[in-house]
Amino acid sequence: MDEIFACAKNILVIWASDVNPESLPSFQDTIQTKAKQAVIAFENVEMVIESKRASSSFDIVHFGLVSKRDTRATTDILNELFRVLRPNGHLIAVVEHTTQLQTVDQFKMCGFTSCSPLDSNSSFLIENKDDNVKKMRSLWLCQKPSFDIGYSVPLRNGSDTRTGQISSLAASGKKTWTMEDDDLIDTDELLDESDRKKPDVKTYDCGTTSTGVRKACKNCTCGLAQELEQEEHTEAKQNVKSSCGSCYLGDAFRCAGCPARGLPPFKPGERVTLPNMADV
Repeated sequence: MDEIFACAKNILVIWASDVNPESLPSFQDTIQTKAKQAVIAFENVEMVIESKRASSSFDIVHFGLVSKRDTRATTDILNELFRVLRPNGHLIAVVEHTTQLQTVDQFKMCGFTSCSPLDSNSSFLIENKDDNVKKMRSLWLCQKPSFDIGYSVPLRNGSDTRTGQISSLAASGKKTWTMEDDDLIDTDELLDESDRKKPDVKTYDCGTTSTGVRKACKNCTCGLAQELEQEEHTEAKQNVKSSCGSCYLGDAFRCAGCPARGLPPFKPGERVTLPNMADV
């Protein structure tokens, strides 16, 4: 813990509104004894997100150490604290024993690693707490990973194409898994001539009856059912005959089932056709 404070250059302390601002300098003096060269900044917990401090600008963040009541960290606040911490930075927070598992899991879900309780040597951080608070809560140290948000690493093969040098893994003599050309399967060899032929749609009829009539199966998907249905519809339309004999006179003289119903009057034996919309 002493080494963490000794190397810190910037420290952020989150305080709650129930604390008298006049007591903040005394807490600053307590931290300054361990981090003599650090610049210590204070931020109200209600203004953490709105302050929009620079990313990766603090080595240590204290949360819940300067408050009389239990200050719970929401996911949004933890994400903001994670953002302002530098890679390998530390979050020191007060965690209640009854919600310890849930709180630590919340720290990890927000990106913190190496979460562990602090020993009694860190008790100077909660000297302002009363004895009841000290019994119900403990200090936890969480670390931000060594990489920052948006960090990426380029992938390289056995040799660096930019310098022509062998990578450190190959230079160390360690065996790496490789794939030779003989291990690859030619996908074209998996197909024979019958697979390459264009399928004949006519050969995909569902089947025929014993009398040779084509018949679609129950769950026909080859298109035979639609084809047979269309043939039946066309045949029925051609075989419809008028029972009134007055089809050519117009709808006023046609029966209810007349096939010419809706068509204009025409001469007996004449074929009636309707003009296209383009011709109108």
